[in-house]
Amino acid sequence: MLARIPPDRLADILDIAEDGIVTVDARQAIVLFNRGAAKLFGYDPDEVAGRPLDLLIPGRFRPAHQDQVAEFGRSPEPARLMGHRREVFGRRKDGSEFPAEVSISKFVVGEELLFTAIVRDVSQRTRYEEAERELTQLRAEAALRSSQERLRLALDAGRMGTWQWDLSTGRVEWDGALFDLLGLPATPAPLTVEALFDRVHPDDRADLRDRLAAAADPGGQFEAEFRIVRPDGEVRWLAGRGRVSRVRDGEAVAMHGVNYDVTDRRRAEENVKEMTRQLWQAARLAGVGELAASIAHELNNPLGTVALRVEQLLAKTPADDPRRRALEVVEGEVGRMADLVGNLLQFSRAGRDQVSTVDVPEEIAKTLELVGHHLRKRQIKVEPDIAPAVPPIQADRQQLRQVFLNLFTNAADAMPDGGRLAPCLRTGRLPGGTPAVVVEVTDTGVGIPPDLLDRVFEPFFTTKDEGQGTGLGLAICRRIVQQHQGTLEVESRPGRGTTVRVTLPVRPDTNVAGLHPNR
Repeated sequence: MLARIPPDRLADILDIAEDGIVTVDARQAIVLFNRGAAKLFGYDPDEVAGRPLDLLIPGRFRPAHQDQVAEFGRSPEPARLMGHRREVFGRRKDGSEFPAEVSISKFVVGEELLFTAIVRDVSQRTRYEEAERELTQLRAEAALRSSQERLRLALDAGRMGTWQWDLSTGRVEWDGALFDLLGLPATPAPLTVEALFDRVHPDDRADLRDRLAAAADPGGQFEAEFRIVRPDGEVRWLAGRGRVSRVRDGEAVAMHGVNYDVTDRRRAEENVKEMTRQLWQAARLAGVGELAASIAHELNNPLGTVALRVEQLLAKTPADDPRRRALEVVEGEVGRMADLVGNLLQFSRAGRDQVSTVDVPEEIAKTLELVGHHLRKRQIKVEPDIAPAVPPIQADRQQLRQVFLNLFTNAADAMPDGGRLAPCLRTGRLPGGTPAVVVEVTDTGVGIPPDLLDRVFEPFFTTKDEGQGTGLGLAICRRIVQQHQGTLEVESRPGRGTTVRVTLPVRPDTNVAGLHPNR
């Protein structure tokens, strides 16, 4: 039999869900439109009540949708349409379209057959797939550039030196270019092969000796890349190729070869390799974010059902009943879980910039709540210092939370053995005297060496261990702050911790005369 649900219960359940849920009758006229659908499509429930479902579907999808729903309605089974979700496009009030994942079920309410569609915006998933395609193209372009650089360097005769090695005496005759590559003064007298090994990096000497020894046979040849240490301490990469050029009585007696500088190419390859690794790490993080958002969606609906049931039980439980206290505790914990899931969904939800009035102390508090467990697990004590009467600012709320989230997690990562995190909020001024709100995030972590401090805003540069960061956090933070006409500064001392200072202009209608910087 089809499920029979009282009309008032159905409306309550639909309104709790975060997903867009639209219910239509057999004529496909809209009879229920929950809050999630109102956010997704941009219509108020009163605007769509009684109107055809085609209002929410782009024209090219309407015939196929009507045929499938009609066939589904004739089926005696209560299961979802085709047993699976399907991807179509939805149409908002402003005419814009978005890719959607839709699951349709049918219910009996009273004596009337209704169809309920659960609609989820999958724009973020689509953007992630596009990013994966772009990443593949970037890797191909990087490989092509690396090959072109390798060819250019191989043909660069100005950075190439030749040599002739007498295998019987161990003496080597070098040309002037090779002396220059090694950073040695030219000499007309032949030198021993040991003079070359004196310049070879200690970690590469054994391998180079083995390769040369293996090639010292009639018809032998060798190829290797190794590091040399110039007299001024500079380390450079040389590529070497050689082959036996003279044989006497069946034994090799001389070898000729060439060495050329490949330092730039090696560095370029390392940079491409590191960038590729960081891009893949960023892609993996995007995938984790997509998964987290999906799980949060799935958790929200059962949480709403639990909250509804607890509320009903509380309504039936007298105030003096000893069981009421336990129900109130459950209600509070369910509410706290719903808030955390809601915050997670807000952080993961992508969309167009939405500038509004933002209460900065409230956003800091919500972000700290989201990462609270992470901080407690690392034994990090949070000591906020929020000045009174901090004015509001105009900002994109989601982007601002992203900034705070990055700063708090970066601070936590800098304190692997625990420490103190001190978010400070006060009023101040931007360069030029514009009234502003100043947020300082101070930690007692390991700090940043002075020679690396200027690089912390470079994309893909990170001071964390390999695999622990993408090097994108501060770069993204600075871009967001600059888009809001603010500034971002970093102060750090090794072993003494780091302070990141974000300064953002206050809302234009703020009473400047009554605003005094808190120092």
